[in-house]
Amino acid sequence: MRFDPYLYFDGDCAEAFRFYGRLFGAEPVLMPYGDAPPCPEHPVAAPERIMYACIAVDGQMLMASDVPPGTPLPDAPHAFVNLGVDSDADAERLFAALAEGGQIRAPMEETFFAHRFGMAVDRFGTGWMVLHAKTGC
Repeated sequence: MRFDPYLYFDGDCAEAFRFYGRLFGAEPVLMPYGDAPPCPEHPVAAPERIMYACIAVDGQMLMASDVPPGTPLPDAPHAFVNLGVDSDADAERLFAALAEGGQIRAPMEETFFAHRFGMAVDRFGTGWMVLHAKTGC
């Protein structure tokens, strides 16, 4: 079993996943609502919005979609995605990129449980924790 985080966006899913793809070295898969088979009972309100997005990194998936126009999203973020890394350099690089244009919730620093740990909400409203742990978990 694995846990695959699923994120919701309000029209900027494609932009976010292109950024995440560049950052994590993965090619995003992006399927707009307009690519779905036609359904006369449920016409597509925003065909350019993303119905399904994913990037795969080391056998793990990060998945997402845009909500239909007018669908309220909860205050961002209502969850954080944790990135476990193996070096201080990776922690610093990823944290800096994710925090750029966003909001730092906990600065990148050494803690009692981590060589490096920081929390940020990126410019797309996604919460991220970047962790280079001192233990195996």
